[in-house]
Amino acid sequence: MEVKVTKKEAKEAVLEFDTLDTTIPDLLASALLKDKDVAFAGVERPHVETGHPSLVIKTNRKGAGEALERAIDSLNKELSSIKDSAK
Repeated sequence: MEVKVTKKEAKEAVLEFDTLDTTIPDLLASALLKDKDVAFAGVERPHVETGHPSLVIKTNRKGAGEALERAIDSLNKELSSIKDSAK
């Protein structure tokens, strides 16, 4: 899956995913919303059959990119825990 950054500012970022599936963007948005510095995180869904979903991130103080990195790290920890439990 490829991701294209369509907007990158200090406190805002928009990432477009080259898939019709919104599972990954939804997971990221959910993890981002647990961050106290994230003012908004959501997935824009154009037409279900033709558009690509975009993840929109807006932060209060720190950078949107930093918030995304923290969310990915958090998801990695959660998934590792699930993986270890399944062994």
